Amino acid sequence: MNTHNNDFDFSVNDSDIKTPIIDTVVDDDSNTHASHTTTPNVQPQIPVDTAPFIVLCGPPASGKSMILKSLASYLYESGDGYTIMANRTLLNTVKYQNDCTHFDKVIGKPNERMENTVDYLMADISDRTGNVVAHFLEAPGEDFFSLTKSDEEPNIAFKNYMHHVAQTSPDSNKQRKVIYIILLDLDSATSFRNNPELRKKYQDKMMKLYRDFVLDHPSRVILLYNKVDLPQGGKWANANSCRNIKAVRADAERNYKNLFFTRKFLFWDIEDFSFLPYCTGSYPDDGSYTASGPAYPAALWKEITKQLW
Repeated sequence: MNTHNNDFDFSVNDSDIKTPIIDTVVDDDSNTHASHTTTPNVQPQIPVDTAPFIVLCGPPASGKSMILKSLASYLYESGDGYTIMANRTLLNTVKYQNDCTHFDKVIGKPNERMENTVDYLMADISDRTGNVVAHFLEAPGEDFFSLTKSDEEPNIAFKNYMHHVAQTSPDSNKQRKVIYIILLDLDSATSFRNNPELRKKYQDKMMKLYRDFVLDHPSRVILLYNKVDLPQGGKWANANSCRNIKAVRADAERNYKNLFFTRKFLFWDIEDFSFLPYCTGSYPDDGSYTASGPAYPAALWKEITKQLW
């Protein structure tokens, strides 16, 4: 049930959606044009403002789109006064605009999954007064770790837009605050759990992200163990709750030891990250989808707000 006040109506009608006139994007790296699709060389247009960013980082097929949708549906249902809707200025391709339309429509439908394969998607989180308090960015998994060029990883540079996300605010001398949600992928189709060489390369690439965008920046890292219901046949967690967080963390740390780093503060070792388990829901073989309980998105949102404000 939607518990939002009338001031926060997320309903979207087809008549409310305007198709962009221009269906081309300029590739900042090559000065060429691409149409109708987001290609690996497309450079998203990052807003020039002071709002912080939340960036989902993970390999292809690790569940980034459904994490964003799960959190959006939670905010829609929670009645906390925050709204989240797609930002259509990131790209002006037909595919991106269609993905924005679909995202805005499924926000209020918790048990409906994202139908399309999303490349890029940026959503704005606004408060009760309508002020944008944060941007949430999903990007293709290949932008964070290339499975097709895994022999070149972790040395493939991050795309230019990642630097724009972390750039100095135009209105001050302060750098933009960014939360990087790094997915500890183990049990997706690629199965990093069973491919230690590929897993190590992904770990090294995420350490490169830390060095490039977190170290010496006002940014934070959330290590998110997604699909936590899959290991051990659901013994540790199910779609509603995590029953053994200690075992889950031990499993994640065993496979991604270097990401669980600490830094010295006076006489103490301080963890420079937060760790959370996550499950977006159940995906039966018949193609249906049932959303997870609110515990997972509620914990993630609590951690995000703790780090941002």
